[in-house]
Amino acid sequence: MVKNLSKYFSLICGAISIALMIVIFGNPPTDFDGGPMFAYNFLFFLPLLIGIGLLTSIAFIISIKKILKNSEKSLNIFSVVLATPGFFYFGLYLIRIIIIYVEPEPMELPNRIEVNRTSIVLDGKTIHLTGFNLGVNYTKRRVYISGIPYFNSEFNSEDAYFCQGDSTFELFYTSTKDSIFVYIPKTEPMYFQEKSKDRYKVPVRAIQLSQNEIYKLKINEGDSIKRFHWN
Repeated sequence: MVKNLSKYFSLICGAISIALMIVIFGNPPTDFDGGPMFAYNFLFFLPLLIGIGLLTSIAFIISIKKILKNSEKSLNIFSVVLATPGFFYFGLYLIRIIIIYVEPEPMELPNRIEVNRTSIVLDGKTIHLTGFNLGVNYTKRRVYISGIPYFNSEFNSEDAYFCQGDSTFELFYTSTKDSIFVYIPKTEPMYFQEKSKDRYKVPVRAIQLSQNEIYKLKINEGDSIKRFHWN
């Protein structure tokens, strides 16, 4: 009995590995949320996968040793063939796991890139203009207009104004003793939070111009009306 079991042991290991693969294929995960998926992987999938790896390795080692000794060659060749699907299945998942742990984590890109900043000193107040490229491939432009510098810890975007547009967006500005005026295309308004109580501390007014008027400002830029430059 023991001798017969030893004779067919590699064959039995290969057959059990095939059975474990069938169990895995017949019970795919049904809930891909974090908790249930974690339980599926660590309480069901991984134990069976490790079992497949051990059984096929045992079947290969025993069968190849016997084949090299010319002992029951046909039976052991069949054992190798039977264990091969499980061996490759385990190997592919092992390679995937190694790649996941070895592969460096993808670098997270910032959602915006600062391109320029400038400040305008009024009578007793300084207004800050901070420009960004943002969006897919950073093709959009946005300028924040605030009483507190954008990178100051006290900055709150709800208390700031901002103007934005596509990659051709241009903003011009001028100032008086107590106010700043920005010139922007008619296609884009100046944005702000209506509920903000502190936005009135930023004395800014928007003047919307046609594309032709914006173009004239570009070619006639002077000391009184300045252009916000996109570096």
